[in-house]
Amino acid sequence: MVKTSYLFLASLLALTACQTPPPRPWLRYELDGGTEWSQLGAGKFGGKIHGANVSVDLYDPDTRILVVVENQSEQTIKFRVGPEAGASKDAIGELLLRQVKDPAVGGPPMQPYVAMQSVMIDSGWRATFYLDRPLGRDLQLGQYFVLGAEVENLAGQQVRRVLPLVAKVGGTVPVKPR
Repeated sequence: MVKTSYLFLASLLALTACQTPPPRPWLRYELDGGTEWSQLGAGKFGGKIHGANVSVDLYDPDTRILVVVENQSEQTIKFRVGPEAGASKDAIGELLLRQVKDPAVGGPPMQPYVAMQSVMIDSGWRATFYLDRPLGRDLQLGQYFVLGAEVENLAGQQVRRVLPLVAKVGGTVPVKPR
């Protein structure tokens, strides 16, 4: 009876091990210099510009760089993001526009996003940028660039912030629970 229990436990552990993906090295961007952005946590930066909350997440396992802009102001803003130099003419990621209200409703389907393309974000709307290939090519160890973000209000006042980044191996890719 005890032998059967041990065999069952061993087979259950073996089955569980087969379902768990092996750890993968995580090549991701890290801060490589000074920035005006506030540190919001590990690999996360942000701030409030013209009434809009802007966050940049470098440690999201689903995309290289996740930029979220929530326009809490009373006016429409214009937002642009991408590398300061060497930007691709092709799409560097995707953009999703949704209302901030819970549940998030309305808005166009996910669309390609080209570096430094101006996006109008109305009051009460959120723009989520999934920048999978910020330079238009695959990420390589040691790759350096400066991510720039610009927010402009209707009066034409523009605020620009930069984030100097370098590609490094940072542990293993976290596995999200199912």
